[in-house]
Amino acid sequence: MKSRVLVAGMAALALASLSGCAGGVNAQRSIDYADSNKTIAQEAKVDAAQIESANAKLDSAKALQADGEEEAAAALAEESVLEYKLAIANAERDAAKSEDEKVEKELRSDVERKLIYQNILDQETKNGGAK
Repeated sequence: MKSRVLVAGMAALALASLSGCAGGVNAQRSIDYADSNKTIAQEAKVDAAQIESANAKLDSAKALQADGEEEAAAALAEESVLEYKLAIANAERDAAKSEDEKVEKELRSDVERKLIYQNILDQETKNGGAK
């Protein structure tokens, strides 16, 4: 939940930052944004295999920026942001799915318990009425 709030806040900040420089590419901002998403993904403890590609793209973006290739660096950084967000979304989906399965299991056991109690009550009622 915290990661969603952080991602949404960072997205708004990035949008505001990028709208101010619509005429030019600022690879550093894209890289900084990708680094922030990387931190969020690490804190969310997403599957390391899912963020491996994003890490590689971010590292490549930093190398391209160092070589002065701003547009290519910004594009790779933005791709890495999308991959980090996807990894976070997958982790949240898996957590929600797990929670859903847990709740369904508890609900089934409650229904089974209710049926057992109802059966006992029906038997007691029949036995009590026969006396």
